[in-house]
Amino acid sequence: MKKYTEIITIGLYTLLFASIIMALKFLFFNDLLNVDNLLNWDADHYYWIKDNGYEGFRVAFFPLFPLTWEFLSVDTYGIVIFNCVVFLVSFYTLVKSLKLSVLEILTYISIPSFIFFYLPYTESLFFLSSTLLLLGLKYDKIPLVCIGLLLATLSRPAFTIFIPAIVIAELASENRNKIGIRLGIYFSVTLVGVLAVGLIQYLDTGEWFKFFIVQKGWGNELQIPKLPLTSWAGGFIVRLDGAALLIGILAGLALSAFLLKLKAFRKISLPKEVIFSLAYLGGISLSVLIFRGGSLFSLNRFVFAVPFIIVAFNFWLKQGFHFNTKQLAYIFGIIFLFWLLFDSYVHIQNLLKFLFLTFYVSLIFVVKSDKTFVRKISTFLLILLNISFQVILYVRFLQGGWVG
Repeated sequence: MKKYTEIITIGLYTLLFASIIMALKFLFFNDLLNVDNLLNWDADHYYWIKDNGYEGFRVAFFPLFPLTWEFLSVDTYGIVIFNCVVFLVSFYTLVKSLKLSVLEILTYISIPSFIFFYLPYTESLFFLSSTLLLLGLKYDKIPLVCIGLLLATLSRPAFTIFIPAIVIAELASENRNKIGIRLGIYFSVTLVGVLAVGLIQYLDTGEWFKFFIVQKGWGNELQIPKLPLTSWAGGFIVRLDGAALLIGILAGLALSAFLLKLKAFRKISLPKEVIFSLAYLGGISLSVLIFRGGSLFSLNRFVFAVPFIIVAFNFWLKQGFHFNTKQLAYIFGIIFLFWLLFDSYVHIQNLLKFLFLTFYVSLIFVVKSDKTFVRKISTFLLILLNISFQVILYVRFLQGGWVG
């Protein structure tokens, strides 16, 4: 039975989540899972591209997912099932390689932003692509890295972050044999992916790389972030994207400390896949911050609905250090002060909501408490809150609310 622990854990969690959603449908929201609800936001654009090809602003969406949908010739429910299968197989492959415990698997699979794997979004294919890339880096398999890079480039414009991330990973790793050849291959594969995207869109629109023009028209250009930091839909989603920014900043700081060989990192050897994951998380957060003027919309998708968060957090979790109560209190205070960037102080109700967010995010650090009992309780609390927020976000999306 132990041989199938990962499969059983993933299967039971998926069944639990599906059962909760079905119960909510029958008890409270009769039309929760209808086709129109599943096609909210970006899903509607992918559906349109699948049927009609590229036109106008829709060149902002990359072609791998709509082309896959068109090739499969399935309806909306069919593509949701396909996305679920792609994600679950990819997730299983990743957790198997990381040798995760049951509680660790539950902690990751319950991440709230994982709802995008159960929708007609490109996230499942991007997760698969990124997992192949990470496994290629982990086991030094260049073909796997190349396949991952190509598919990821076709699924969304991640190449702008992937290229510097893979350069950093190669230069900072202990194995630098034939580094020039490897980087040359990776650049070439990425270029092929970008050109393929351009060609596919050109055949429909008659214009090359209009994606960049459309993004600029949406305000995605280099600019100084304005305070307070915001996100689309306000309230709950501001806090969700704010949490993503905090995690991205911490990842960037950890990578910087490693590269600068600061005292705490001198004896730590970061595997190549961990370096890449930290570079991606820090890079995508910085990119959203400085190219959207302080509006963080969709950042939770880019930081949480990716395998990089699992690889980075798992490595950190496996380190031998622990926090005492005083250190955890300092961490709690620093996190709470971070929310001042989001005008957390404007009203007592708002302040209390950010206080709860501080408690939630702090659990990530409390799982490294020097007290075994506290570690266990905080892990169970984190999983419970994750499941609750995952259900809330899924229902919110299906009811037309913005999530990412």
